[in-house]
Amino acid sequence: MTTNPTSQGKDIRVVFDKPNGIARYTYARIEHGRVKAIAILHVHTPIDGIPCFALGYAVPEAYRNRGWAKQIVEAGIQELSAGLGRHGVKQFYVEAVVGQDNVASQRVATAVVSSTHRESTDQESGLPVFCYARLVQC
Repeated sequence: MTTNPTSQGKDIRVVFDKPNGIARYTYARIEHGRVKAIAILHVHTPIDGIPCFALGYAVPEAYRNRGWAKQIVEAGIQELSAGLGRHGVKQFYVEAVVGQDNVASQRVATAVVSSTHRESTDQESGLPVFCYARLVQC
C-alpha cells in the first residue's frame, strides 16, 4: 500500500482504501521511517442527513504525551475537509466514540472534536462510552 503526501506537512501521509466497500482515510505522522501517530476516518451513518465519518486514533506508547494524537486528528480532519470541499461537499460530521475509562482519548476528543459529549453504550462490547461529534464546514 502506498502513502501519499498531504498539504498538512511533509511528515503527514495519507492512505485511501475501501475495505468492505466503505471509504477509509488513514492519516499517519511518519518521521525517520517510524509511525508516530495515526488517525483513521471512515464513512459512517449520516447525522441529520449530513455525511459522517467515524474517527479513530492511536499513538504508539513510546510517543505518547507529546500532543501528536491531537495533531494528527486535526491534520486528518483538515485534509479530508479540503479534499471533500473540492468535490462539492459543504459539510460533514466527525464522530469519535471513546470508552469512559479511556481518559487520554477523552482529552484528545474534547480538544479536537467537541468539548461536549453524550453518554452511550458500545454496541459491540456493551461497555459505557462517550460520543463526541463535530460539524466540519468545508
